[in-house]
Amino acid sequence: MDERALIAAAVAGDRPSFDRLVARQIGTVRGFVHRMIGHPDDAADLVQETLLRAFTGIAQFREGARFSTWLCSIAAHACIDHLRREKRWRPYSQSYAEKECAGSPEMRQEILNLVADPGFSFDTHEHIAACFTCVARSLPPQQEAAIVLREIFEYSNQEAADALGVTEPVLRNHLAAARGSMQDTYEGLCALVNKQGICHQCAGFRNAAAEGHKGPPVAPLGAEGDGREERFRVRLSIVRESPFVDGVSEKLHDLLFDRLRRQERREGARPDTSERA
Repeated sequence: MDERALIAAAVAGDRPSFDRLVARQIGTVRGFVHRMIGHPDDAADLVQETLLRAFTGIAQFREGARFSTWLCSIAAHACIDHLRREKRWRPYSQSYAEKECAGSPEMRQEILNLVADPGFSFDTHEHIAACFTCVARSLPPQQEAAIVLREIFEYSNQEAADALGVTEPVLRNHLAAARGSMQDTYEGLCALVNKQGICHQCAGFRNAAAEGHKGPPVAPLGAEGDGREERFRVRLSIVRESPFVDGVSEKLHDLLFDRLRRQERREGARPDTSERA
């Protein structure tokens, strides 16, 4: 059955048709939610919430819409609702976590044991993708959703605006603000962007990994003389092409996101409940 026929059957209440529609998109939904949220348990719960919202709302599906866009819109709103209930992460959350880890021998040893295990592989590009989510969690939720939809999943401006339920000018404003905030953070944080950056996690984890499991070498983002916009484009291309779910470094990133969530729930900025547009 083609998509239109499956949608018609699902709208009429046929659960197998709905399941077949979802099966075609579940990888994209998981990837989107995990990139928005980071923490594996929270992300898994939100994927299930997305599917439940979709199943209970399928009768209101608008004829002529793309199922993939409609489902991703539901996922985006589920993530935004979740993030509005949470504290926003601080822009330098990774560096604070590193300091906390340095002060806890048990925590430090747990991470070192995982990274040094011969069965573990470190991939710098996957870590850059995980870092992107950490920094994006410091944005207002609508801005984070806008930049993930537009720059990582490559929705058009109109598609991203439709998914978020905003006008295209509002979407562009969200994008500009998100890009500016993230570039500001990376300038002070990331040693791959600025030699004075305080974060060297990519190099540190790669050096700690077992021989033969270190992945590609750590290199500056962009060429000598590139401006921050060009360096950010290089980062986006790496994040876009790197697996975030089921990657070779997933165990490490699951552990790091668990530590970061605990830390930022204690110390992060209060949610901005006024951000609704």
